[in-house]
Amino acid sequence: MKREELIQQLDKNDLDKIYVLYGKEIYLIKELEDKFKALGNPATLDFNQVIIDGKETNIDMIQSAVETLPFMDERRYIIIKDFELFKGRKKNFNDNDEKKLLEILESAPETSLIVFAQYEEVDTRRSFFKKLGKFANMVELKKLEDVQLLNWSRQIFNKYRVNIENSVIAYMVEMSGYSDKKSDMNLMDLENEIKKLCVFVGDAGRVDKPIIDQMMKDKVENDVFKFLDYMSSKNSKMSVKLLEDMIDSGESGLGIIFLITRQVYNIIQIKRMQKERMPYNIIRDNMGMSSFVVNKLSRQANNFSEEILVDMINYLSDSDYMIKQGLIGDRLSLEIFIAKYCK
Repeated sequence: MKREELIQQLDKNDLDKIYVLYGKEIYLIKELEDKFKALGNPATLDFNQVIIDGKETNIDMIQSAVETLPFMDERRYIIIKDFELFKGRKKNFNDNDEKKLLEILESAPETSLIVFAQYEEVDTRRSFFKKLGKFANMVELKKLEDVQLLNWSRQIFNKYRVNIENSVIAYMVEMSGYSDKKSDMNLMDLENEIKKLCVFVGDAGRVDKPIIDQMMKDKVENDVFKFLDYMSSKNSKMSVKLLEDMIDSGESGLGIIFLITRQVYNIIQIKRMQKERMPYNIIRDNMGMSSFVVNKLSRQANNFSEEILVDMINYLSDSDYMIKQGLIGDRLSLEIFIAKYCK
């Protein structure tokens, strides 16, 4: 079952008996768990809502919770967190218990709503997971993509009453590195980045690209300048070292690729304007950059041929696609980039 389908069921309060929430996006698991908790009658919640620690529970505790009838409500809500059998552990369960538990869950009364909220890793290859999946709704919470991610980000900005255009949200997400499938960055990390931006501009403020540049990539942008300087001088050793420093400090490979691509585009623009013998002040105004930045880009423009710069753009574009599809690691892609253009 997809997250959107479950949200529709929750909104309509038209639910099945058993749901398993698992996956890498802990933020989304918590969000759905809270939605389940909000379903019950607040006046009788103490009687009808049971939160169970899945690491410490046993079959008797679960059976008692599942088979107890609700008190003055339609349902009894049982939420089991981090259940040990999803990890393959059997601290409190033996093989017979596992079999019996599946029977209890499958025959649970319609008045019981059972939610497994798994904040730890789930081994989907285990027999318990597969057998439970035959009659339970398995909801994997993966990274958000495209429109879902845009809408989620906008909700966070709206919560802080901060204005931002969709194109700027997309720019921020790209800079954060969240879209890199191999990145460990999750929605909680992305929310923290959004919070920083919102605090910076204040209530009813506006976030634009220059603010994102200022808040999210000052250091890495300077490192990218140095990186291309090393590349232009064919210094592969220092290029690799600087790349490792950027990644080890928490910068995402996709974010680094995005910045390198943008800088190479800027170098190409300056190189072409220089070729047309445009005056320096016209180049600076067209680029919309400070003299300091234009000077650095102009120096780098002298160190690369346009043919090489265009080839770099093509390589980086292909790498961005392959990384997002999980076909190559971001670090390996950048190391190949260094080897290819430092030779």
